[in-house]
Amino acid sequence: MSTMAFAAGTPCWFDATAPDIGAAADFYRGLFGWGAEDMGPEAGHYTVLTQEGAQVAGIASATDPEGGVKPAAWLPYFAVESAAAATAVAQDSGAGVFVEPTDVFGTLEFALLTDPDGAPYGVCQLKSHPGTERWGEVGNPCWVQYAAVRAPAEAMAHYAKVLGWTYRNAGWETATVNPYQALSVSGGREFGGAALAAPGAPGPFWSMTIRVSDTEEIAARAEKLGGSVLQAPQDMPGPSSVGVLNDPFGAAFAIMSFGN
Repeated sequence: MSTMAFAAGTPCWFDATAPDIGAAADFYRGLFGWGAEDMGPEAGHYTVLTQEGAQVAGIASATDPEGGVKPAAWLPYFAVESAAAATAVAQDSGAGVFVEPTDVFGTLEFALLTDPDGAPYGVCQLKSHPGTERWGEVGNPCWVQYAAVRAPAEAMAHYAKVLGWTYRNAGWETATVNPYQALSVSGGREFGGAALAAPGAPGPFWSMTIRVSDTEEIAARAEKLGGSVLQAPQDMPGPSSVGVLNDPFGAAFAIMSFGN
């Protein structure tokens, strides 16, 4: 997938934080067969995960400059034409700025933000960086999901202002109170959804879903590699099977397989 293939507002990159980048890379290598390339000390040993040479995602250190360790987590980045302009609009729309727009060796410019409810997300202005090259294919991200602490439609209004999203009740949704919202950009395919977090569950936050051929097999493999199963794979509308896993450091992500 070329850089130009990412319409403004769509997910274009993902990375995880980990206190031990090498160990996290080993886990994902064993789980999905991904390659891992350490970008070196000048990049803080940021490690790029690949599938047959195509870039999938990255792993960054969870250790901050002061020596503290942040919780391990996956974060999505959404494509924008200008990271600086998107950050300004986000601030005007109630966002906090965790990392100001930052250039990465001339390949991209990103910013890390928190929405008005406190959920972190990234915006990314791709330059020569290809982003997630095989979005939607087996072994690659295929969906993003938001766990809301208020009506999902209300929470998505922020992203409509910043990223130009369209959100609507999912086609399969029957609930009339706090219905699940399907996310897209104008004229584009759906790329994610927003649901009300279950009582007592954490929120708000964004999560990433990886497409797999067999969710049961991947869940079992994750446990053997030191991860854990937060939600056993179960049948969902689509039809699909969805499970939620933790890597060895506690970064959660979902897996999904599609029915025939």
